[in-house]
Amino acid sequence: MARNEVEQVYQVSQLSALLSVAIDSGMSMIAALDETFSRASGPVAGKFHRLLAALDLGGNLFDELAKLRTGNRDRSLDELVVKLQVALQFGSPLSAQLSDLARSLRQQVAQQQMMQATKRENLMLLPLVFLILPITVIFAIFPAMQYLNVSY
Repeated sequence: MARNEVEQVYQVSQLSALLSVAIDSGMSMIAALDETFSRASGPVAGKFHRLLAALDLGGNLFDELAKLRTGNRDRSLDELVVKLQVALQFGSPLSAQLSDLARSLRQQVAQQQMMQATKRENLMLLPLVFLILPITVIFAIFPAMQYLNVSY
């Protein structure tokens, strides 16, 4: 995953957690979407800004979510939109699902950051192996070689 993809997944996790809190506090889905995404910024929030603008012009929430889903390649945003659509269509409990989604996305981001840190750690070992360790060995061996060359 590229850095901007990791940032986008992290943004989806944060926004879904905020959306979960807004819905848990008793707001309707449209009010929670408006409350959550009206103050947010970034690529994910921009997509939802367009969705909210379409809703203000009289669009249907389910249809607008479907449009958002068709023009999307991000799996995490797609999962958020599917959860919103399922809650609209079947009336499933949304707050717990969004909390679980946010938790799983945060774990995914943490795993991705751990993989990047592992790669950087291996790169940081290169100067140690090829620069510091040979110099240390030379400093350890050179006095012994000088002592062996001294004749009494």
